[in-house]
Amino acid sequence: MQKTIIPILVTFTILFSSCQFNQSANKDLITGAYSRGDGLGSDDVIIEVNGKVEKRNEFVFGEKVNLVFNNVTGLTKLDKKTYPGLSMYIVKNEKDTVLSNPDLLGNITDGTALFPLKLQANFRAALPYQNNEKYKAYVQIWDKKGEGKFNYELPFTVKENDLLKITNNDIEYTNIYLWNETLKQPVFNKNISPEHLFILIIEGAKGLELSDNKVFPVFSLELSDSKGGKIISNPNLLSAYKEGVDPKALENQLTAKISFSKGKISNPCRLVAKLKDENSSKEITVTTELVIN
Repeated sequence: MQKTIIPILVTFTILFSSCQFNQSANKDLITGAYSRGDGLGSDDVIIEVNGKVEKRNEFVFGEKVNLVFNNVTGLTKLDKKTYPGLSMYIVKNEKDTVLSNPDLLGNITDGTALFPLKLQANFRAALPYQNNEKYKAYVQIWDKKGEGKFNYELPFTVKENDLLKITNNDIEYTNIYLWNETLKQPVFNKNISPEHLFILIIEGAKGLELSDNKVFPVFSLELSDSKGGKIISNPNLLSAYKEGVDPKALENQLTAKISFSKGKISNPCRLVAKLKDENSSKEITVTTELVIN
């Protein structure tokens, strides 16, 4: 009996090991990221936020998040080339797909000879956050010439950019942020360049009082230096709409451009913008301190 049982146990162990060949699963306890390789593998996955390596899954509204998959292995080689596929989806609250990229490498039809192979998938965290929305990024790498797959999931949340202090009195809005038009990205800290063009953006504004099916907004902007000197002063950027405007026109974007002429500036500077309702006490006040150098 002993001679019969031992070979059976050994055979079972060998079969079990072969089923697990080239499979891997990993859970990051800090970020909650989960990865699983089935035929394909990656040495590590790095999260870059605004170009810096980070170990977090809470992103400020507008931050650029880049997922870097280092040394992807297991792909079928044909004439010293591999043919990877790469997809990314972002799902909100486990049901709504807010970003869909089924093949980020669809233009690489002739394969790649890069070795070691590094793949990247990125997104900008310009996503709703006011209702504590929860998100998950799903990334899959697959072998277009074989059966191998590598799956990665990153749960994350988005928070408000605290550069701006916002005081709101009964006007609804979706987002308010300062945009660097030169760099094509939101502003995250108070140190800015006078050579860049900036845009203050208010999205989704609504709730102003109706009069003859129109609303009467006043949008003012003032930027002053530390000595009280006015760098920018406009009492109403919407003065062309004194006769009122369709309320739906405000629900897209209200914008105020900010640029600087050459000259010495006494820092810090104070920015104050207000969206007011001419027919009520409703208003939004946006303030921040900027260092222009």
